Amino acid sequence: EFGMVYDLLFGKSTTPGNQRQALSYIRIWSLRRGTLCPASVLATAVLVQAQLEDKQGNPNIQTTYASAFTRFFNFMSSIMQHGFTVTSMYETARQLGLPSFIVDLRHLCAHGQELPPAVMLRNTAQHCMEWLRTFYWLPQQETMTDIDAPKLQPNEKAQFEKELGLLLDIYDLALDCLLNGAEKLKKVRKFKSSAEFNKLRLFCSIYKIKSIAKVLDKVINELSIVVKRHNTAMKDLVDTYMAAILKMKYFLGAGLKHVEDEDMLIHYTQDLFRLLALQGYIENAFVAFIYLAENSNANTETRKGAGYWATKMLQTFGMLRRIKNMYCEELEINPTTTKKVDFSRYNLPNITKLMKTLLIHSGVDPTLTIIFGDCPKKPHSWVFDQEFLMNRVGNLSEFSMSIFKGLMPLVNPPFSKEQSDDLNKFCQMQLEKLNGQESVQENPPLEDVQQTEEEQVEKSESKTYGNWTLDEGSLVYYLFTFNRLILFVLHADKRWSTCALGVVPSSC
Repeated sequence: EFGMVYDLLFGKSTTPGNQRQALSYIRIWSLRRGTLCPASVLATAVLVQAQLEDKQGNPNIQTTYASAFTRFFNFMSSIMQHGFTVTSMYETARQLGLPSFIVDLRHLCAHGQELPPAVMLRNTAQHCMEWLRTFYWLPQQETMTDIDAPKLQPNEKAQFEKELGLLLDIYDLALDCLLNGAEKLKKVRKFKSSAEFNKLRLFCSIYKIKSIAKVLDKVINELSIVVKRHNTAMKDLVDTYMAAILKMKYFLGAGLKHVEDEDMLIHYTQDLFRLLALQGYIENAFVAFIYLAENSNANTETRKGAGYWATKMLQTFGMLRRIKNMYCEELEINPTTTKKVDFSRYNLPNITKLMKTLLIHSGVDPTLTIIFGDCPKKPHSWVFDQEFLMNRVGNLSEFSMSIFKGLMPLVNPPFSKEQSDDLNKFCQMQLEKLNGQESVQENPPLEDVQQTEEEQVEKSESKTYGNWTLDEGSLVYYLFTFNRLILFVLHADKRWSTCALGVVPSSC
């Protein structure tokens, strides 16, 4: 495509129609790449447009050329600007290889009382087009090669996965060392294998770090850079990011290993959650932990660890919701004196006095709670749909029970008291079943088997608890959500997932 546009612009037999076609392609490139479209391409477009209007006999061609030259030089000078360094236009032209009279002409076009003659503008435009051809188009034409787009994405993804893997591997290793008392490299040597020690030592050497705690800080900083660099190029960045976090074995199980010193665990991992919140991925991480806790194919320790972190995040969601409610109440009472609060500042180490007060009155222990806030670009209400909660029912287990209970107060629209009571009863019954507290006799006495028909009918009668109906080992729960009736039937001895569509469990 680039070669075709080159021929349309600079071919020996090019026509105005060819040039218009080339401009159409350049507009498409500009839409595709936005601010990443090369300045030389945009500079070419403004000159070609002016030349085409000249050939059409535009009576205001001097004004058109003057505008084109101003934009041309601005585009090209942007290539040479680095940071906040300011250089003169003549120095910029020298660095680009443009003759100084181009700068003089640009000044006349932008600030002169009279515009230069049309013939001078026409000849200069042709000179600049030839310069663009040799400066940009020809080198690109000779070196550019086609790339198979489907193959490009996996390479980008593979590079992102590699960078994430290296950083999070170091994070997991450093967290392990810190929570086990190895705060310096000397202690790490005694605590870890040679390979792991050398991995940490190399990282510390590259970034000139002396303490293991600083390793965590540096990893968080580098993670922010890596994700930002790949953010516009990858469609499935979030999934890749979350999958990499779930691969941190020590981090995942740390909540189960450090019950006594949980405050240390929260202290060292808090910045990771704050980074996720700032990036707008905190909810994605929460859902990833839920899915892992519900995954029956994952091992027990992994599911327990995922359940721990999801539950800790739910505590923070509840805290933030209470804080926002308190702030709204204060704002209603004292609208003129209450200062505005940016809830994304909870992701920073220093917060305002009002934010500290709200945190104190939120009812949590800050040393045992992950403190993070909103994403600056996307504030959260920290509520979940009823449907999201009810979708958890089918995979409810000992690993996800605490998540289910923690979600209940955060559901919108909220459940009625009766519905909440029924859900709590359901959780208790499921927990008892999972713990094997149901009284089941494998070999009942013969006299118990030979019951009269009346006794069987009596024993098969339903027992009702609020909105719950228990009948022959089945639990039927009726709940109105989104103006429709949802019916959940959970059989103690049947698996709905193994049944074909439209087939009841009794016939599976």
